[in-house]
Amino acid sequence: MSKSFSVIHLTIVVALGGLLFGYDTAVISGATEALQQFFNLSATELGFGASSALIGCVIGAIMAGPCSSSMGRRGSLILAAILFLISAIGSAIPDQFWVFVIYRIIGGVGVGIASMVSPMYIAEIAPPEKRGALVSCNQFAIIFGMLVVYFVNYGIALMGTENWLNITGWRYMLASETLPALLFLGLLFTVPETPRWLALKGRDDEAQHLLTVLNKGKNIAAQWQDIRSSIHSTTQSSIIASKMMGVLIIGIMLSILQQVTGINVFLDHQNQQ
Repeated sequence: MSKSFSVIHLTIVVALGGLLFGYDTAVISGATEALQQFFNLSATELGFGASSALIGCVIGAIMAGPCSSSMGRRGSLILAAILFLISAIGSAIPDQFWVFVIYRIIGGVGVGIASMVSPMYIAEIAPPEKRGALVSCNQFAIIFGMLVVYFVNYGIALMGTENWLNITGWRYMLASETLPALLFLGLLFTVPETPRWLALKGRDDEAQHLLTVLNKGKNIAAQWQDIRSSIHSTTQSSIIASKMMGVLIIGIMLSILQQVTGINVFLDHQNQQ
């Protein structure tokens, strides 16, 4: 492993997964009226189509743990990038509503994987004193992705008439995700696995070398010991028995409450009259 890596460089690359999370979630908002006209949808069908990616999100979130353990953090993110790309192309070309829904679900799987693995990767390559700040970059990237796609959708809407938007323009909106997806996929081939995953697989020499590179030659003994200790102590029983269980419950409840506020109604249907 002779490459030189920077924690900031790796964080920016991996945070593109967060950007695509936000982009994929919000891109549908600019196309809902056009989709309703093009596919002749009822309000119920439109609601299902706009939120169908969430089905994939559930699947992706379930897959993310096993995938990140077996394929690695980097491999899982590559899979997510491929799913984003397939979804962007596939959802832009169908003439049947059910095909559109399938491709949106595929994109949702990518969202589910990226939503878990991107912050995991950043946390595992970040030094302890900077971990909180760097992991928060992923959340910033999610919101930034939403903001970017709102402007992209607005720009596409200005390119033609309402009739053009209903027939063709919505395809451009959904296809626009191919650009960040391709960028994410390409850049992922420039990043390594995380030291923790390498240690989990018994590749201690590679893990320690990568830690040394990421810490610019500084002493890594304490950080390496933390990784080894966490690997030996991370079991289901230890999490349930430890004080971390309370933190875990709070985190889960915050995520649940975020959804039950109904924010997704505004995100998915904000251009509806």
